[in-house]
Amino acid sequence: MIALKNDRVTDEFVVIHPLFDEPELKRTGEDLGRMQMSKSVRISLLMLRGYLILMSLMLLFHLISQASTASHG
Repeated sequence: MIALKNDRVTDEFVVIHPLFDEPELKRTGEDLGRMQMSKSVRISLLMLRGYLILMSLMLLFHLISQASTASHG
């Protein structure tokens, strides 16, 4: 037990290990709808998506070219 003492108020907190705590209700995002984003945030996210797609394609090309040189050599 942890006790915090102030001049007027004494609060006591019981520390519970997460394994022994009751599970809490998880929230779902089904009822949230679309997020409001500014134009700069939307452009940044689209650029990030394009960058990740480009890097994935470059990795795929690299792996295919390495596999073809390994099978010929």
